[in-house]
Amino acid sequence: MKTNIKLKGTLVCILMSLGFVSLAQEQSDTTDLGSVVVTGTRFETPIEKSGKVIYKLTADQIRKTPGATVADLLNQLPGINIDGAFGTPGTNLDYNLRGGRNRHTLILVDGLPINDPSSISNGYDLRLLNSATVEYIEVLKGGASTLYGTGAAAGVINIKLKEGTSKDPEVTLTQTIGSFRTANTNADVQGKTGNLSYLGGAAYAISRGISAAEDNNPAVEFGEDGFERYSGRTRLNYDFSDNFRLGANLSYERVRSDFDGGAFFDADNEFSITQVSYGLNPQLNYTKGKAQLKLNFNRVKREFISAFPSSALGKNLQADLTNEFFFNDRIKAIAGVQYQGYQFQTRSGEPDATNLDPYLNFSADLTDALTFNAGVRLNNHSEYGSNFVYSINPSYLFQLGGENKLKLFGSYSTAFVAPSLFQLFADNFGNTALEAEETESLEFGLSIYLSDELTFNMEYFDRTEENAIDFVSIFDNGGNFIGGGYQNITGKRKIDGIETDLDWKATDALSFQAHFAKYTFGTESQFYRIPDVKYGLNVGYSITPETRVGVKYTHFGERNAAIFSAPFLVKLDSYDLVDFSISHEMFDGDLVLSGTINNLFDEDYVGVYGFSTRPTNFTIGASAKL
Repeated sequence: MKTNIKLKGTLVCILMSLGFVSLAQEQSDTTDLGSVVVTGTRFETPIEKSGKVIYKLTADQIRKTPGATVADLLNQLPGINIDGAFGTPGTNLDYNLRGGRNRHTLILVDGLPINDPSSISNGYDLRLLNSATVEYIEVLKGGASTLYGTGAAAGVINIKLKEGTSKDPEVTLTQTIGSFRTANTNADVQGKTGNLSYLGGAAYAISRGISAAEDNNPAVEFGEDGFERYSGRTRLNYDFSDNFRLGANLSYERVRSDFDGGAFFDADNEFSITQVSYGLNPQLNYTKGKAQLKLNFNRVKREFISAFPSSALGKNLQADLTNEFFFNDRIKAIAGVQYQGYQFQTRSGEPDATNLDPYLNFSADLTDALTFNAGVRLNNHSEYGSNFVYSINPSYLFQLGGENKLKLFGSYSTAFVAPSLFQLFADNFGNTALEAEETESLEFGLSIYLSDELTFNMEYFDRTEENAIDFVSIFDNGGNFIGGGYQNITGKRKIDGIETDLDWKATDALSFQAHFAKYTFGTESQFYRIPDVKYGLNVGYSITPETRVGVKYTHFGERNAAIFSAPFLVKLDSYDLVDFSISHEMFDGDLVLSGTINNLFDEDYVGVYGFSTRPTNFTIGASAKL
């Protein structure tokens, strides 16, 4: 990869500045502010010692919003846009972190990418996941390919699923109902018997009531497009000794949904996605270290019933063997090798590809104030050979008196993203001459922690993609779409921006969360459906210790949308959404009652061009632990 000299020079200045400050100031031991994250380094790290801004949705937050999908939950976070989340539940989802598309945002489930080689992006489909099975979600913005491999060029969404933790058997039942004949039922049981801990769960979700396509013809009433999801999962862990544990998991998800013929085009179509996933996780703890293997296989089948019927089958084997070293209280390292095997079944064959990546990352508290994280990885791709990526990420923590702190941080990283098997070999659209994408990411910023009452983050980032892959449409002389395929875009795809957020606990009862993100695109036509600005304010108030209400306001800026007719690129207007929520705990929190009203003022807006968005709608729910 050709390295941008200006970016490297800026990073060197940051490193030199942090190093100078570390010599000029002595610091006391870090105080844990109570929030611990793992995604940035794979080690449990106090948030103020992390060199990245990482957002975390906790189990308690998720449980108090039982009607929200995973996409709904993610859309609440600063600088993150999940496009398609406001349409029917079967609408395709686009994950936009810092201008990256789905294939640049890696989704981890229990620490492993659960890829789908039958999809365009090779990524996990969030429509398959029931939010009631989630323990917590961490989102890391910025390049993380040295830790997690190809696909983590713009960020990582790390989803940790529930596992058995209680000593006694515990049953959790969750039920929600809402607008458009929507309902979600979930039941799970967990516990521990001797050395065996277990969790089993099943869920069913259904929705009816609105058309996927926008109905712009008052003389025609579009049909309702339904959605169903069945899911079940089992997780077992057996402690053979204090030092050795073996885990196993098995899950099944099936989504069936109606879909229309395109923008403003009603049709009686249907698709289904069925995924089976199973894996093993042996873990050995030893003095000053831990070795483990995460092994998982998943099989995904997609079927489309329409005027152009099709089916696709993807198979994916993931194996990540790691050894964590704790040299002392200040220095930690993780060395590993990751294998990824993909297979995609098409009408014309069964193409496959593999990645075999050795990697090394270390984290060091060089002083009580200066922390330095760095990593290297060698991507060995069966089609694209060896590709070296690296990252450096220093941070410096100033003590401001008491528990108040100021953190400065910066990072520079590179990434390699191979084309998906779909982009290479899909019937009619594939292109075997595609080159792999390469990216450079620079970021720097600050975080302020005022005791445990206020946290403020502000950061600037700059991302550059080379050999960016996009679908290029072909039109006849009359401007009619007649086909297309995947191609590398000439030139570089660039984006930079500023992201800020504030979390303030004003009193024991009153809290505020505010966020603002502003992006500048190198070439606007290369960034589809990404708001140029997004900001919002969430206000929460505890009427009593058991009852809490919240109001959330979010502004989505203008976006570009590509369409298959003249003028081929349209500007979508900005829009504002206001949501209201209430939750009430009973029986010491064993029963949580909740309700939400989304799009409170019935905003008429466009999320995806030519497709519906939900008007004012409600959800009520209950979650009980027995």
